Amino acid sequence: MLYNPYTRGGATIAIGAAGGAVFLILNLALPWVLGSLTATFLVRKVTGFRTDLPRSWRGYAMVAIGTMLGTSFTSDVVAHAGGWAVSIVAMLLLSLGFGLFAYMVFRLFGGMDRATALFAATPGGLTVVSLLAEQYDAAVNRVALCHTARLVVLLASAPFIIETISGIDLSDANSAFLNPIEPLDPLRHGGLVLVAVVSWAVARRSSLPSALLLFPLLSSAVLHGSGLMTVHVPPVLSSLAQVVIGAGVGARFADYTLRQILRDGWLAALVGLALALGALAAAWAMVHVTGDEIAPLFLAYLPGGAPELGVVALALMINPAMVAAHHVSRVFLIVAILPVLARRLAVPMEDTDSVSK
Repeated sequence: MLYNPYTRGGATIAIGAAGGAVFLILNLALPWVLGSLTATFLVRKVTGFRTDLPRSWRGYAMVAIGTMLGTSFTSDVVAHAGGWAVSIVAMLLLSLGFGLFAYMVFRLFGGMDRATALFAATPGGLTVVSLLAEQYDAAVNRVALCHTARLVVLLASAPFIIETISGIDLSDANSAFLNPIEPLDPLRHGGLVLVAVVSWAVARRSSLPSALLLFPLLSSAVLHGSGLMTVHVPPVLSSLAQVVIGAGVGARFADYTLRQILRDGWLAALVGLALALGALAAAWAMVHVTGDEIAPLFLAYLPGGAPELGVVALALMINPAMVAAHHVSRVFLIVAILPVLARRLAVPMEDTDSVSK
């Protein structure tokens, strides 16, 4: 058995990359994310090998994803970013509605207490949710399972829904791996790496949730939006970040037993599908209000994690800047409102301990 976490992590990355390569050969949509997710899940369930990644590796992947998302904020994109305001406000209101709907479903049909249902229903922001759930009398494992099951449904369904509603042939995005946009430039790409490293060093010292995603994204966006830097991330590095995200989700989902999945996972998956359809309906309505294309609006409205859906936008080349701006806004909403709701609906652990005494 492999006990060293880094050796295990390397094996998990290799398994995920193999799954991504198979999906790429089959010319399936989003191969590096969905292929790695599928492979790590199946290997765990079939062979018993515990696929897992060191926690720090996901942090590195978030830094890479934030930096890559920032490269999409060109000066032309920034010039039109003001037009996203209406759409972002609509997304924030929609997120509140999504959260209320999921909360009611988990309470009525999942048999969850108020604290567990609240954190399980939060539309994204798993990092913030996990930190708060540990402070309150919530079933943390059930919360994590609901977020993971919903994310799996969103990642699996999004490419097919996008292809259906927009007519975009998503398999065309796979050619980017074999046909890089630009050759590797040691100076320019080295500068981008320096931005990522400095942002990582600053983010490590910040208490802001999702700092490892937000700081690199903002730094890269400012440099590209101002025209000081114009560079694209090599497809190999982009694909590696996608493998880390997909393998991480697959490994996390494989941690749960069939009994746990049958208790909470199926309900969370149904909620995820319902929310995906709600995001699709909202995107269709907003097309007539803002004039934006439906595919990026749909990705922006999906209630999933910012790094995961940011990766989807990057991989499918569907307005990553717009999608990132919406999901970052949702993170700030969650950070602002979730602690307030938690204090009203849940009881902190120290309070329950004092009551029990």
